[in-house]
Parts: sequence; C-alpha cells; structure tokens
Amino acid sequence: MHIVSALLVGLAANLDNFGVGISYGVQKIRIPFLSNFFIALLSGAITFIAVFTGHFLSHFIAVANMLGAVLIILIGIWVTVHKPAVEQALPAAVPVMKTYSISIKPLSTIVKITKNPSMADIDANGFISAREAIALGLTLSFNCIATGIGAGLTGLAPLPLAISVCLFSLLTISSGYWAGWKTASDRLEGYSQFLSGAMLILIGLYELLN
Repeated sequence: MHIVSALLVGLAANLDNFGVGISYGVQKIRIPFLSNFFIALLSGAITFIAVFTGHFLSHFIAVANMLGAVLIILIGIWVTVHKPAVEQALPAAVPVMKTYSISIKPLSTIVKITKNPSMADIDANGFISAREAIALGLTLSFNCIATGIGAGLTGLAPLPLAISVCLFSLLTISSGYWAGWKTASDRLEGYSQFLSGAMLILIGLYELLN
C-alpha cells in the first residue's frame, strides 16, 4: 500500500499546482515543456531530500509513524483553511493574488512568485523562461518539504514519492494551464486547494490507523 500512498501524496502535493496552471492559462502566459520540467524536477529533488530526512529520523523516533501521520494531517488542515497572503480590491480583470517570497542571498534580492501570472512572469514577456521556472519551482516545492518529512516518518521510500511528485507536477500544471486557457476561468483554483488539503488529511488518517 505504500506505492498507493506515494501516488496519492504525489497527487495531493501538486493539486495546488493545478491552480497555478489555471492562472497562467487564464492570462495566456505560455509555460513551455522545458520550464514545466524544471519545476517538476525541483519539486521531485526537494521531495526526495525531505522524505530521506524523515526516513532517517524515523530510526530514532519510537512513534515515527504516528508523528508523520499527524504531521501530514496538520499540513492538510493548513492547506484547506489557508487563505491568500495578500487580499485587496483589484480591478475585475485582475485575480486576487497569493504571494510567496523567496530570499535568494547570493543575488541579494527577493523573488515574488504569485498566483497572478503577470507578477510571476518577471520580465513580462508572456513566456515563462527556464530562469523564471526555477524560481517558481523553488517556491511551489516549499509545501513538499513538510509533507515529505511526514511521509518519510511514516515509512514511505524517498525515490517512489519523489518520482510521483515529479510526474504529477508535470501533469497538474499542464492540465491546469489547458483548463485555464480553454475556459478562461479561475474558479477551479479554490477547489484544487481544498481538494489537496482534504486528500492529505485522508492520507494522514489512513497512515495513522494502519
């Protein structure tokens, strides 16, 4: 059942990326395959490190499985109830933004990745370059850290979960982008966040009871 859990965690961890893809699709900002691949690769790599860390810590914690399951449940609750960091009155054509900030010390700058594609597209050319994709990938993979540690504590292996996260990242961003492009509606964005949190809660409960 760990393989099934790895697939479900990979999907749940990336459902918010579906909302990101929708935002880009609605604004008609292109996400080429290479950029999408960089995002997925970063998510997978960070997940591998997080799960490996949790798996390592499980050897020293007597109730590691219970602790990991509770951590996944708490993350699911947070994802479900979490609201955008920035909410303000905006023109109807501009969606309310969720802002994430990354401090990149070597560059001494703050890269702001938002749910508003016009902000995430740093050079405003309507195209997500590899450089912009790396910044976006680092931001989107933050939620994989705590989830990965929790999954590692429950006994999930690092490689299968990292591969699952990588594949579902590719699929959710691509499908979200297509949905946003075709429907020109971002209503599904909120549903994807709620579903992501609900799935994590259910996965945590399953691991807790088993």
